[in-house]
Amino acid sequence: MAERSSTISGALLFTPTLCIVALRYGLPTINEVISNDIIIESTIHIFAIIIGIIMFLRYRVIEDHEYLRSSVIKRLRKSYKEEDRGLWEKSDIAIKKLEDQASVKVKGRKGALMQAKMSGNIGSLNAESTEKEVDEDKEIEVVTHHRNIGTIIDEGLFEKNQNEPSKSFFSKRLEKSAIKRLEKKRIKAAKKEMKVIKNKTKVKGYSQNDDNQWEVSSKTQLTPKVISCKECGTLNNSNNPYCTSCGTYLS
Repeated sequence: MAERSSTISGALLFTPTLCIVALRYGLPTINEVISNDIIIESTIHIFAIIIGIIMFLRYRVIEDHEYLRSSVIKRLRKSYKEEDRGLWEKSDIAIKKLEDQASVKVKGRKGALMQAKMSGNIGSLNAESTEKEVDEDKEIEVVTHHRNIGTIIDEGLFEKNQNEPSKSFFSKRLEKSAIKRLEKKRIKAAKKEMKVIKNKTKVKGYSQNDDNQWEVSSKTQLTPKVISCKECGTLNNSNNPYCTSCGTYLS
């Protein structure tokens, strides 16, 4: 913490006393009144000395950041002590609960795992678990249909896998679940395809069949033919015997 000048501090300490002395010698009437009563004279000089001490202390202290920080810490010291005391009490209670839980003997698989962890070290608790790899011999055949894209699983592969005696219960459950999901997808895709076929609009003048989708309808076959006139080359309806332009007979 920074300090003030000692010369100025001493001057402030004696300034009130010097002011009283100056008043007494400057004003004879006041000096006569003070000199007649020793109690008044002592009281005035003691009061001047107290004021000088206060001025000295106030000047010596510099209220900078460090001073303010120290004063705040002093005010909060009691709160810090009570808080630390409460935290230590809570930690003692927590440790006691953990000790009580550790003393209880757990039976069964959970107890065996707990005993194994307690007998090991901290590094074994933080170690990663072993990785489980899925069997790679299980193959799934994916077939793409020409109208809708779906996935089907070859039944022969599943029959072969079901005959294997070393298959676990978990693998069987996975296969059954996969079969059910794929069957649902296949049924859903078939229903969607049928709905699209029913809602498909027909082309005007043509009938779309499975055998020949471009088969000409009966209405198109009944369209009248035209005949060109040999004389003027005008196109005429085949039902007209004469040319509509030159009147020549159409053979």
